[in-house]
Amino acid sequence: MILLLANPKAGYLKNKQSDGTLAQLHQILGNAGHIELTDNLQALEDTLHRYKHNPPTVLVPFGGDGTVSVVIGCAAKVWGESNIPPIFPVHAGTMNMIAWDVYPNTPPLKAIAWLAANHQQLQSHMGARYPIRTSTGQFGFVFGFGVTVNFMHAYYALGSGPWAAMKLIANLAIGIILNRPSVKAMFATVRGQVQHNQGPKQAFSWHACLALSIRCLPLRFRVSNSGGPNAQAHMCVLSGVPNKLALVLNLFNIWRGRMPASVGIDRTSSQHLTFEFEEPTAWQLDGDLHPHTHQLEVRSAPAVHFVEMK
Repeated sequence: MILLLANPKAGYLKNKQSDGTLAQLHQILGNAGHIELTDNLQALEDTLHRYKHNPPTVLVPFGGDGTVSVVIGCAAKVWGESNIPPIFPVHAGTMNMIAWDVYPNTPPLKAIAWLAANHQQLQSHMGARYPIRTSTGQFGFVFGFGVTVNFMHAYYALGSGPWAAMKLIANLAIGIILNRPSVKAMFATVRGQVQHNQGPKQAFSWHACLALSIRCLPLRFRVSNSGGPNAQAHMCVLSGVPNKLALVLNLFNIWRGRMPASVGIDRTSSQHLTFEFEEPTAWQLDGDLHPHTHQLEVRSAPAVHFVEMK
């Protein structure tokens, strides 16, 4: 049984005629599944609890990255993080990099039609992905602080979406070239100590830190060596003090998956990171901004099976 969890705040439903889209989804699924409208966290948790003793064969978070991650987090509470039902993400949000990691961009209704036609033969379409879990209980696939948080604040101020992201990157590039004061604020230093995989504490003084368990950032910047069809239980960690001019000059190389040494970013792998910040520091997970904290742990969670449309 397919359980489609529709987030009315997600980009696709928000930009389309919601009632009409839901009617189409009901028609496509037929007797293969159920649709539940979950417009807040409590509604989502209550819905999944109703299926606790009769779990679906596949969960469909009908939204973007944030919807997928919240569904995984709630499913972990209901069934345990090692027993989450298979997930079928769709390209139905503002940011859809988790879905991109599983199959190419496909219109949401077309993807659901494929799932309905193949839901009884999904075993050959399964692939493991490893979410990131924080010590505060959230699940996601892209964690970060420093520049990444400041970038997200500026991005949401522009309205969000691909055009907002491209406009912000262009403005940031111009600001770097012209040495504008706003760039200094964007690249503010975060200091503290970090432990990799329970090793010794190491002092850090970074402008940026990202930990990913999927291959790409929004706009398909291929910065990660984690995720994809051969995903392993580790995060790709990008950190350091970037050379801002080299960053601008190498944007195309970074988009293609290359990270020249001149950019000044270290790329390592880790299964468990513990951060202690000198000053309370804000952080983000899959684009959702979280309050300032003095300490935070992030680690690779057990594998979640994703349905890969082939």
